[in-house]
Amino acid sequence: MTFGTFIEPYEQAHEVDALAAGLSASIASGYRAVGQIGALLGQSRIFDRIVAKLQALGLDYEDQCSAQYYFDLVRTLRDFNGEFDRVVEVGVFMGGSSTFLAGCIEPFDFDLDMVDIDPNFLRFAYERVRRMYPEAAKRIRLFHGDLPSYVRHVMLGEPDHRTIVHHDGSHEFNQVVKDMSSLYYVREQLFAIIAQDTHLRGTIQNMNFVDLALYAVFGTDLKYASIGAAYDRFDSLTQPNAFQGNYFLPGVAEGVVLPMAANHFQYPHPELSIDDFLPPAHACEVSLAA
Repeated sequence: MTFGTFIEPYEQAHEVDALAAGLSASIASGYRAVGQIGALLGQSRIFDRIVAKLQALGLDYEDQCSAQYYFDLVRTLRDFNGEFDRVVEVGVFMGGSSTFLAGCIEPFDFDLDMVDIDPNFLRFAYERVRRMYPEAAKRIRLFHGDLPSYVRHVMLGEPDHRTIVHHDGSHEFNQVVKDMSSLYYVREQLFAIIAQDTHLRGTIQNMNFVDLALYAVFGTDLKYASIGAAYDRFDSLTQPNAFQGNYFLPGVAEGVVLPMAANHFQYPHPELSIDDFLPPAHACEVSLAA
C-alpha cells in the first residue's frame, strides 16, 4: 500500500508505445488543448516553447483544461516569479497542467510535486512530462494520496518553502472543502492557491461545486483573479456532456488564483486537527497542534 507516500515512476513506460493502455489511463473525449492554441502564440516565449514541445510529443493523451487556462497558468507563474519555490499539483489526470507547470521549472526555478489518488495517472503524467523535459525530471516527485495526506506527511515536515497549490483534483464539494481546509495547517508556507473548474456543474450525484467550497473555507469575501476560459450561454459546453453529464456555467471563469496574503481561513476551527481531514485508515494517532 503506497497511499500517503512518494512513489517511483513506472520505468518500463519509457519503452511502451501505448502508454495509456499500459497504465490503464482512460481517454474519453480525446480533447487536446493544442488544437485551440493558435491565437495565444506569440505572446509568451515560455508558453510558445512548451507548445512546440507538446506538438512534437508522440503520445496519446487527453486534456481537460482550455488552451486559455494553460496560457494563464504560465502567466500566473511568471507574475509570481521569485515569490515561491515549490508548486504542488493536486490531481494530474493525464498531465495537461503538468506539462505547462514543468515547462516553467527552469525559467522560474521551482520544484514540482505531483499529487493524485491514482498512481497510474501519476505515472502517466510524469512520463508525458519526462519526454518533454528530461532535464526537469529530477525536480519532480510523485505523491500517491490526496491533499490532506500530502499536507500531513510532506508539508508539515518540510516547512521551509513558499508553496503554490494548483488544485484540479476532486471537484466534489465535501472533498474540496477537506482539501482546502487541510491547507490551514500549513498556511504560513502557502503563497497562493490556483483552483480549476470553478465553473463546473453536473449531476447531483457528483456535487461539482469547487467555487462554493472555496467560499465555505475562505468566506464570502473571497479575493481572487479569474483565469481560463468563460463560455457564453449558447456554447455547447454549457450543456451536459455525454460522459458524466458535466457542463460549464455561462459567463463564469474556468479557474481562480487566490493570493493568500489577501485571503484568510474561516474554516476549520483551530481546535480541529489535520488528522480530522485524512482518510480514516491514514490518520495519525497523535493530533497535531494548529
